[in-house]
Amino acid sequence: MIVVSLRKYKKPIIAVVCLFVTSILATGIWHVKSSIEQAKADRSNAMQVTKAVSNEQSTPVISTDFFTEYRLERDKMRSERSDLLREAIRSAETEEIRNKAQENVLAMVKEKQRESEMESLIKARGFSDALVFYREHSVNAIVKAPVLSRDEVIQVADVISRVSGVKPEDITISAKP
Repeated sequence: MIVVSLRKYKKPIIAVVCLFVTSILATGIWHVKSSIEQAKADRSNAMQVTKAVSNEQSTPVISTDFFTEYRLERDKMRSERSDLLREAIRSAETEEIRNKAQENVLAMVKEKQRESEMESLIKARGFSDALVFYREHSVNAIVKAPVLSRDEVIQVADVISRVSGVKPEDITISAKP
């Protein structure tokens, strides 16, 4: 009978699990992005605005709010990712691996803080809700509004640019009623 020690496979297993969680996160974000209608480009400010258009009568459906539902899903994915990173920190065999995992945890915390701050500041501008997805070199924002005027887009982009440091041309702003 052969006994296999899992100790020597710990690093590859952690790497595969991290890759799996990252791919799930990317798929979720891709799904949200693909569900948003095509954006009309405002080339003068290099920002994009989405206007939700519906030509047919719709029947009200009782469901949870998109913004609340997505925020909960985002927090759940972050929590799972955080658990994996904490496990990697705890079981890291080298200081380099431990430091890398700690850097990832800190980056995730900063990302969450920035998103939360941007969402709060957008709401402070009079919008009822907003979702912000911060990445290293770009930001996507979905604002709860039937339509966004040019001035509203500029307001939201200004808030995002100031908090995140991302250039306006790398900011995408969408409206969702």
